[in-house]
Amino acid sequence: MSELIGSVFSFIFGNHSIIATILISMFPIIELKGAIPIGMSVDYWGAFALNGTEAFLYSLLGSCLVVPIIALVFTPILNWFKKTKLFRKFGDFIDEKVKKHSKQISEQLDGDKAGKWKTLVKCLLIFGFVAIPLPLTGVWTGTCVAVVVGLKFWQTILSVILGNVVAGLIIVFVCSIFPQIITILSIIFIAIVLMLVVITIIKVVLSNKKAEEKNDTIESVKNNEEK
Repeated sequence: MSELIGSVFSFIFGNHSIIATILISMFPIIELKGAIPIGMSVDYWGAFALNGTEAFLYSLLGSCLVVPIIALVFTPILNWFKKTKLFRKFGDFIDEKVKKHSKQISEQLDGDKAGKWKTLVKCLLIFGFVAIPLPLTGVWTGTCVAVVVGLKFWQTILSVILGNVVAGLIIVFVCSIFPQIITILSIIFIAIVLMLVVITIIKVVLSNKKAEEKNDTIESVKNNEEK
């Protein structure tokens, strides 16, 4: 498996592990947490593998670059998705996932009546959410949730980036203590990404199919009534 993945990376990026680490860290789900072990893997890059500090800094750079972009365009793009026939189901799927996380945050704030403390707690919750080094808790989801719960642009950027730094430090620490699991960790992240992509596609396709069947049923009933 590692040889296959290494061959793919070599074909796409050559020996440019720095560029690969930066670009991979920009992708949703895998982000910084998957890019660090990928950049550090000797099995993929040989002598061009990055050390912990380099992998952390380059993956942090790439993953943080997308944060302000997501914060600015998430709402208008999501609204556009939901208005188009082609992407409506995908937009609804993303909206459902983000609202689920934002609802969890809002529920934790129900007992707090002070507005300024609510904002601080929101920032801390977003920070903690992103700081957890797991798939689907990174800068993409964290930024989207921060926008939905009403944080200002600078509050979103600060909370998400600080959480991203902590997540990166945790991954680097684990990779430094257990260097033998670096490649295994990267494979796990890649496998999770592929699995989630496949599941998402299947859910969207099934949702579209159900909607079509529902429409066909409605049309059939109307036709029978007309007869």
